Order: sequence, then C-alpha cells, then structure tokens
Amino acid sequence: MKVLTLAITLLAAGIMFGAIIGAPSPEPAGDICEYYGITQTLITHQSLDLQPSDVTSLTKQLGQPYYTLWYCYFSGRNTLRYPLHFAAYSLLATPIRLVLEAIRIDPLKTFAVTNFLFLIGGLLYLLRRFPLTTIQQLALIALTLTSPLLSFLAWPGPDLAVLMLLLIALMLFLHNNFAAAMILTAIASWQSQPILAVLGGMIAYVILNKKNFRFVFVPIGLGMIPYIYTMYAFGTLTPWTQLTDGWTKLNGFGLHNISLQKLFEQFTDPNIGVFWYAPILTILGLWTLRKKYWLIGMLLATLLAFQTNPAWHYGTSGYGPSRHAIVMIPFFIAIITHEITKPKLWFVAIGLIIVFQIAILSVNNYIFPIFTNTLTHSPTAQFILSRWPALYNPTPEIFVDRTNHTDLDYPTSAIYRIDGICKKTYVLLRDLDRIIEECGPMQLTTRPSIINPETDGFYGTYQ
Repeated sequence: MKVLTLAITLLAAGIMFGAIIGAPSPEPAGDICEYYGITQTLITHQSLDLQPSDVTSLTKQLGQPYYTLWYCYFSGRNTLRYPLHFAAYSLLATPIRLVLEAIRIDPLKTFAVTNFLFLIGGLLYLLRRFPLTTIQQLALIALTLTSPLLSFLAWPGPDLAVLMLLLIALMLFLHNNFAAAMILTAIASWQSQPILAVLGGMIAYVILNKKNFRFVFVPIGLGMIPYIYTMYAFGTLTPWTQLTDGWTKLNGFGLHNISLQKLFEQFTDPNIGVFWYAPILTILGLWTLRKKYWLIGMLLATLLAFQTNPAWHYGTSGYGPSRHAIVMIPFFIAIITHEITKPKLWFVAIGLIIVFQIAILSVNNYIFPIFTNTLTHSPTAQFILSRWPALYNPTPEIFVDRTNHTDLDYPTSAIYRIDGICKKTYVLLRDLDRIIEECGPMQLTTRPSIINPETDGFYGTYQ
C-alpha cells in the first residue's frame, strides 16, 4: 500500500468516525428490532430466543413497542421466539456494543460503528491485498467513499457489510482467486440470500473452465448454514413463506414476481434506481462491464433474484437506491478499479464522480440520511411528477408508498398533488368515483389491465 493512499484512507476514516461518534444516535429503522435484539439476547443469556426480560429492556432502549409485533420475532421451536434474519452480523456487532457501553457511548450507535469498520477495514484490505497502481488505489478509495454505499453507513442493518464482502469477493474473482471469492460470497449471502446468485455464477465459471471445481463444495456448505439455523429454529428451510402481511399473501415469494419492468427500475427508477444516485459511476461501470459477459450474467441474475421478494423495492435509507439495486455498486467499483488504463482520462472521470457524488449525498444529509425519506418521492421523482407526470409510471407500490407516505401491507389508490392540485393518480377500480370527485376526470397514462379489481389499478394524469 502506498503512503499517499494510506494517508487519504486514514484521514477519511478519522473524519467519518468522529462524525459517527459526535452525531446524535440514529432513529430506530429497518429490521433493528432483530439485529439489536440479537445483541441483547447474546449479552444477557447467550442465546437467540427472546425472553420476557429482553422485551422489557429492549422496549425501553428503543422506545418502540416492536416486540409486541408478530413480524419482529417469529414463534419457533418450543414456542420460543427467534429472529428471522441470521445472527452473524449481530454476533460481530455484540462486542462492539459492549465496548461502546463500557466507554459510555450510546449503544444504538453499535451498527454505525460496525458498518464503519466493515467499510474502512474492507477498503484497507483491498489496498493492501492487490497489486494496484496509484491511480487504481486512488480510484478505489474515491469510488468507495463517495458512492451510495455511504447511505447505508448509519443504517441499523448488515447492508453495507454485505456490499463490502461482495466487493472484496469480486476483486478476488477478477484476480483469479476463486476459492476465497466463493467463500466470501457465501458468507455475504448469510445476510442477503439473493447473493447466492453471485455464488452460483462463480461456481459455474469454475466448473466450466475446469478450475479446481472440487473446492466448490466448501462455499456451497457455507451458503447452507442459515438454512440449517432456520430449520433448527422454525422447522422449515425458509420461514419467510410464513409471513402473513398483505403483500406476501397477494404476491408470495418466487419467480412469478420477476419482470423486465422491475429490472429497468432497479437501474433507472427516479426513486430507487441506482443511476440517479451514482450516474457517472453507473455509466462507466456498465461501459467497462460491456465485454465481461460472465460478470454481466452474475449481476443480472442477482438483480432478478432480489425481485423474487414481494417487497423488492424496499430498503432505501432515505433518498437512495433500494438495497435490491445498490448491489450493482460493488460490481461497478470492482470492474472500474481492475480495468483502469489511461491515468489522465481516469483522473478526470474520477474527479467528476467525486463532485457529482458529494452533491448527490448532500441531498439527504451525507452519511446520516433521513430514514423517513424512504416514504417520500425523491427530488428527481418530484421534478418529473411536477412537470411531466405522464412519463413516470412505475411498479405501483413504488408510487403508492411514496405518495401516501405509508408502508401498508395491502394495495391502495394514491393521488399526487402539488399545492393541493392533482397531478397524477394511481386508481383502484373501487376508488374511481371518489378520485374523480376529488380531482375531476383524468387522462389515462397506462392501459387498464384489471384482473382483480381489489388489487389491480391504472395510472391517470391531470394537466
């Protein structure tokens, strides 16, 4: 590792860490009830089941009655309640929580500190592990520390940890260290099951290219560990199919949820698409990937795998790409870093990326995003909806959730207004008369395709 790049990384790390410790504690969000709950049960009774004393303590700490809700912890073996998500991330976060408590820092900062260590530790490993030129090292630092990855730094969940493990695995794969790449990918999949699509692509590549394919049984075994846990805790390979919320009842988990429209949205939707949060990085990444057919296949397979979840568009931390789209960023960073050739040209490109990314991150408070913006249209989407509402017709739940500022578990209609004036609506047939009464006749912007009038709707706009 070169002295310059080490100094830049450590300086950035110091500023970031100081900001995390000095900032107010983040509001509870996402699946914090499980990830923080696991640290509590590991500390108090060294197990994963939730006990009444844990509920009392956790409710006081988080200030939210999460643990009375059915989806926070599921009922499992011996009628005990267990977390649905695998415990590896929280297991690593537990000693960090103990240290923070010992030095009298709010333990709710546990996840921000854990994510910070994954981010900086992973970056230092990459700089030291691979024989990168100075421009490659500078590019790696700049692309990582100004990318949308930072929007998940303070997020109380494993997204950033998963993405950094994936970035390291992809760099190892590009340098032909297939065994280590597959092992890290399998570990990353513990907290994000669609990452198994990347592992499948790596395994297929190794077998078809007649590498040491006998080793693939090790990462396959590692990838199965969360399923062994769920079989132990819940008596089934995947408890997600037992969810009883409305969206899951309507759509379920599976291949039937996949569509080309959603794939397009993962790239370019103004609310959740990665392009709007990393435009130059996305363009350069796709251009650099254009002849890397195997990597393209792995990326597309992973994006489609995320769509099998009926809540595929969730997981933004404020304004930012969905966690089901941000998986593209490690692919882009890895391939750009690996393929850099002409230093002068790349210096200009990286400089532009830094400028654009700082501006984009500023829209949602840099490394401390406002999590409630998840249920608000992004500035880009608002710009389009205020001027050309007929152009924006996303998968309905994207529009409905952000227009109504709610995260309901059943389909609803939604009216997007500016200064009280109707601009666009998504209409379920049962609500048509009410919406016409409120807004007047509309121009249809999508062709009604009503199979079930209780769940299927169409878009209309107003001039």
